[in-house]
Amino acid sequence: MPTRSGHRSAVTVAIEGLERDPTLGRVAEELTPPVDALLGMGPLGDTLRGRSVGHALHPLLVQVPLGALVSASALDLVQGGHAADQSRFLMGLTCLSALPAALSGWAEWSHADDRTKRVGVAHAALNIAGVVTSFASYLVRRRGWSPAGAVLTGVAGTAFGLGGLLGGHLSLVRKFASHDPASDDEGALHGQYAG
Repeated sequence: MPTRSGHRSAVTVAIEGLERDPTLGRVAEELTPPVDALLGMGPLGDTLRGRSVGHALHPLLVQVPLGALVSASALDLVQGGHAADQSRFLMGLTCLSALPAALSGWAEWSHADDRTKRVGVAHAALNIAGVVTSFASYLVRRRGWSPAGAVLTGVAGTAFGLGGLLGGHLSLVRKFASHDPASDDEGALHGQYAG
């Protein structure tokens, strides 16, 4: 999106480059058949897309792993080893709650257009990096609190944050998310940014 001066941000240019990236396109093509088979049509995919509530579940479900990770980071910074058990529990919760969040994201992805799917692949890759690093942090913390566990949590948070940036692009710029079509009459797809 151009700013008032007519210049687009470097981040916007980079993300729009992902929309056209041929490597991401090839990965998306390879992933589409198995994801569609598991989560495309049918009750599981409909549930994960939030059909019964008329709204995508993915934005809601990602709050749990992100909240747990941020809480673990806060404990690391404020209490360090005095909250070793609590921060370890929170990192375990981060890992476990990432599964339903990821499944809901893949269910959304299965209905996306090609440009959205390419960015979705990059979004998923960053989130996978976040989960892997979160799990490594959890494993390190099983031996007691250490700065290494805290650093790994910070790396995971960075990966999740960058993934969230792409997720924001998917929902706000690409305007992609499951929703009840009846809400379109109320302006869900017709709002304008006044800034």
